[in-house]
Amino acid sequence: MKQWSEDNPKAALMEQKRTAIVAAARRAFLDSGYAQTSMDGIAELAEVSVKTIYRHFENKDELFSAVMQAVCHDNGVAPGEQNVASLALRYPWFDDASVQGLTAGGKEYLDHVLSDEQLSLYRVVTRDAHRFPELGRRYQREVVSGRTEIFVKYIDRCARTNKWKVKSPRSAGNVFEALLRAGLFEEVLHGIRTCEKKDIVAHARLVANVMWKLMQVEVL
Repeated sequence: MKQWSEDNPKAALMEQKRTAIVAAARRAFLDSGYAQTSMDGIAELAEVSVKTIYRHFENKDELFSAVMQAVCHDNGVAPGEQNVASLALRYPWFDDASVQGLTAGGKEYLDHVLSDEQLSLYRVVTRDAHRFPELGRRYQREVVSGRTEIFVKYIDRCARTNKWKVKSPRSAGNVFEALLRAGLFEEVLHGIRTCEKKDIVAHARLVANVMWKLMQVEVL
């Protein structure tokens, strides 16, 4: 895509068109799935030509990545904001090396993964990833790994603050994430139950207390 200087009127127009394309693709992918969504259909929804879409995105995979990033950003995780300083600014609990901070982090994670759009995104990927392997790889890299990395950095910081020896912050982050999902995510995903705010808070608090004890005795 041709690059325009920020003060060029065409730059603002190009950004508006890109925003419209991503918004249209977001609706199309989450409603119909990856395989059933066409670039022609997205162009119609966005009220642009297919040629315009390809000025902004090389292919369908790249456009889906933009949709994943938009969904994550709007549901609490901004791609690219993985350094400690930016995480501390974005998440107030990141500087709180206590069980309360861990609870707040767990609640934020559950609010994110149990949001309607994140559940829809997960369904899209699991439905079509076997036919489009790059879809699964991008989801793992741009969504799953990003969320886990936040916990990895928080747990490492928490352990240092409390002078605990955590053998592997990455393994500990994975454990915390798995405990948060256990007995909850699959049931919500499959429509077996719905979670109210109080349910999420209670689950996050329970898991945080378990995780805190595991870190205290330095078994992770």
